[in-house]
Amino acid sequence: MRPVKLIMSAFGSYAGRTEIDFTEIPNGLFLITGDTGAGKTTIFDAITYALYDRTSGGTRDGNMMRSQYADEGTDTYVEYTFIYQKKQYKILRNPEYMRLGKRKYADGSLRYVKETPKVELTLPDGSVFKGKKRETDQKIVEITGLDADQFTQISMIAQGEFLKLLLAESKERKKIFSRIFQTRFYYRIQEELKKQAVQLYVKLEQNLQEMKLEMARTEYPVCENGKETELSRKWKEVSGQDIPDRDRISEILKEIIGQGSRLEKACKKEADGAQVLLEDKNRLLKEAELLDQLFDSYGQVLSHLKEKTAEKAKYELMKEQIQSGKSAERVRTEEKRYLEEEKRLTELKTQDHSLQKKLQECRQLLQELTENQKEAVKEKTEKEIVLTEKKVRIQDAILQYESINKKQETLNKLAEEIKKYLNHARIIKEKNEILQNKNEEIIEFLKQHEDVDICINECRNKKQQTEEKMRQYKELDRQENRKEQLKEDCERAKKEAECEQKNYEHAWAEYEMKYQKFLKEQAGILALTLEAGQPCPVCGSREHPQITLLSDEAPTQAEVESAKEERDRKEKTRDIKVAAFRECLAGYQAAQEICQTLQMNIKDAPEDGVKTNWKKIMQNLGQTFAETEEQLKQLEQISEKCKALKKNQEQIAEQSVELERKERETDQCLTESKLVYTKVQAEYQTAKEKLPYETIEEAEKHLAQTVGALEQLRKNYETVTRRLTEIQNKEKELEGRSKTVKASALQSQKEAEKKKLRYEQVMKAQGFADEESYHRKCMKETELEEAERWTEAYQREVQELEANRKLLEQQLKGKEKKDIAQIKQEMKEASEVLEQIRREYMRLHNINEKNREIRDNLRRNFEKNSGLQNQYEIIGNLSKTANGNLSGSAKLDFETYIQRQYFRQIIRAANKRLIRMTSGEFILQCRDVEKLGSQGQAGLELDVYHMATDTIRDVKTLSGGESFMAALSMALGLSDIVQNTAGAIHLDTMFIDEGFGSLDDASRDQAIRVLNDLADKDRLVGIISHVNELKEQIDHKLVVKKTDKGSSVSWSV
Repeated sequence: MRPVKLIMSAFGSYAGRTEIDFTEIPNGLFLITGDTGAGKTTIFDAITYALYDRTSGGTRDGNMMRSQYADEGTDTYVEYTFIYQKKQYKILRNPEYMRLGKRKYADGSLRYVKETPKVELTLPDGSVFKGKKRETDQKIVEITGLDADQFTQISMIAQGEFLKLLLAESKERKKIFSRIFQTRFYYRIQEELKKQAVQLYVKLEQNLQEMKLEMARTEYPVCENGKETELSRKWKEVSGQDIPDRDRISEILKEIIGQGSRLEKACKKEADGAQVLLEDKNRLLKEAELLDQLFDSYGQVLSHLKEKTAEKAKYELMKEQIQSGKSAERVRTEEKRYLEEEKRLTELKTQDHSLQKKLQECRQLLQELTENQKEAVKEKTEKEIVLTEKKVRIQDAILQYESINKKQETLNKLAEEIKKYLNHARIIKEKNEILQNKNEEIIEFLKQHEDVDICINECRNKKQQTEEKMRQYKELDRQENRKEQLKEDCERAKKEAECEQKNYEHAWAEYEMKYQKFLKEQAGILALTLEAGQPCPVCGSREHPQITLLSDEAPTQAEVESAKEERDRKEKTRDIKVAAFRECLAGYQAAQEICQTLQMNIKDAPEDGVKTNWKKIMQNLGQTFAETEEQLKQLEQISEKCKALKKNQEQIAEQSVELERKERETDQCLTESKLVYTKVQAEYQTAKEKLPYETIEEAEKHLAQTVGALEQLRKNYETVTRRLTEIQNKEKELEGRSKTVKASALQSQKEAEKKKLRYEQVMKAQGFADEESYHRKCMKETELEEAERWTEAYQREVQELEANRKLLEQQLKGKEKKDIAQIKQEMKEASEVLEQIRREYMRLHNINEKNREIRDNLRRNFEKNSGLQNQYEIIGNLSKTANGNLSGSAKLDFETYIQRQYFRQIIRAANKRLIRMTSGEFILQCRDVEKLGSQGQAGLELDVYHMATDTIRDVKTLSGGESFMAALSMALGLSDIVQNTAGAIHLDTMFIDEGFGSLDDASRDQAIRVLNDLADKDRLVGIISHVNELKEQIDHKLVVKKTDKGSSVSWSV
């Protein structure tokens, strides 16, 4: 990268626009000289700021570089033009600062606005890179191939940077190389290997604990040959080893499982025999219960037959009543027919009487209506002619009233039009005045807010930057809260897991204690069954001199089983809590990494990481954001209002022209309306004097009365005629209906006589002497049906009982009842024996199943342990090697090892120039690994080798001049190596700030010769110094002068 032009405006000590043209020095060595504080280093800062938005020393940012000498109206910016790989680029960057606004406040006072930081990158084709500030900064790094740290180490070596690399401790030098050579990747490899090794070690320990817990769960089946004591001793011995013996454990566990299986099979066979005996007893019980039920049923049948014999007389009487009831039912049918016909005859006679009465009334009314019709015809003929003539006269008069009313309506409309036109003229004038006033207000408002768009852009940029920072801090705060919560969850989960582990150990110890006591008391239980002279089932002896007594505190088998179940529950609970703790721990570690990454990504974040500082920053940012948002909202409202007012101006002009046109049209229409109004008014007065009535309403009232009288005459005549016709028709209808009813009554009387005769004949045929005897035998239909159902049910039940009696007598022939209570007692005893055997079988079965499960779990644990051990041997050794933790070797980690290779290359490149500067007096060398010892953070120590004395000493023993030459050589060597390792990076320019004042004349000459060689025909080297002797040794000089009005520069060749 070769500088072409640097322009500084109100930057640092430069008040106005200062331009430095580097094309005046095509190549070689040049000097930037001037008094102390004149602004030499500011040139260095300006180039670094333009490229990376920071100064060369890193102590000041761009926001602090606003010149104190600048006028309030001068903008602060840096414009840097450079050539890289034969392509020209231009960067324009300005910091955040307060400048004088273009508008003043309403009271005339000055208004200051904040200029937002911006950067603009012009590409070789003349186009401007499109991207936000962060994207543009990244693009500049991509073009140069260097970040800010690398640039200040190899291209622009600032004050104090010389000795930083030379005299730094190994730990500090490691940080420097990590930034320059990007070796953080190798550190992450170290950490990942360490993390994996720790995880494998934890898994191995967990697996070992799981195996010990599994072995502790093993149970021993009780047998009678005494081997369980030997097995118990062997198992306790092997399970108590720190490192379990897989073969020995498998062998003993196999023997325990085999012994348990044999006892389980013997107990199963015994349980099968007891089951067969119980089934036999159950069969006998069912047979006895069935026989007992048959005897009970036979007794019930005999009892029911006796009851039915007692009801036989009732049955015979009920049958006789049913027979006579059915005979009476046949007579009742004929009686019903006769009574219905009698009822119909009575109804017909009543109906005929009513018709005769109505017919007499109708004939009397017909006579009255005939007289009324004659009178109505006479009245209609006399009055109709007079009323018709009067109607015609009134209608002619009404036509004249309609004509004059139309003229009146025309006059009213013309008066309204004249009034409307006068009002329109007044409104048009008022609107025109309002438009003129509104136009003047718009002009004044637009003049006051002419730069509102510029203010909006400034405000939007500030809002965007604040919002991004708020989002970063909010996310960091959220993740920190999440991390704290996870930490609390981890601590709580850890305590719970430890508590459950103690609970499990307590339950396990409780179970073991009870189980051992239970085993010890088996001898006492067996002793209770011994008899004198009978052999002991264990040793076979017939003499029992000292019998073991049963302890009062001996636990029962149920208590042992309960303790075992409690132990298993505690174990499961413990496993769940341990798994929950591991999950919480993994989440907490992940949250820590996220928080670290977020904090590194936030620019200017507090390094102490105290949340109160974040909250205060977020509070300030929130306040700034709210103020900016409110300001932006107001500005946008003003901008929208300005746009709307400009459109209103155009509309006002158009409306003014339209109002003038409407005013002319209104005046013309007003004149025409007045002329027409005068003419129509004269015609109206002439016509009104010729009318017979005062008003048309009065004429219409007389017409309505006349028409009403005619209509009433017609209605009266029609009413009388219609009523007469109706009565005549009704008379004919009544006469016809009377004839029909009389004929029906005669026929009904004949039918009633026939049905009465039939009724009397049927009653005698059914055996009834008269109606009284017939009515006594009558039964209701429901009573008859109920009697028939009862007799049928009685007969059916008697038949069923006789059949059941015969069947039961046949089944019980030659049989007797059995003792069911005795059979149930025998069955209960057999069931208790079976249940006792089954409990023993289930106990043995559960022990065997559990031991098999333990065997399978241990097999998997041993296989898992083998795999984990192999992995840990590999990863553990890699981790120790990468992190420098191998015993007996130097504490040299992987990242330091890689940096050491770069360090050796830098030293070799530095010694090429240092030999020339010191005339071969001494060189630099990296301290050998053998001399590092086992101290921490070692590997990048720097020593000085004196060629004349063949001695080695620490680099810190060099004098000031020697240190400067060594530091300059190191800086130049670092520049060479960074260019070589960075691929396509090629540096055409280097700046060196100060340090030559500590050299004597000979050393300074040597250093200048080295730099001259470095600044060949293709490279430019600039030295920033105030040493006067350099002015004579270097031809090209950029002279910096300081005045009361700021700094200035000029070339001197």
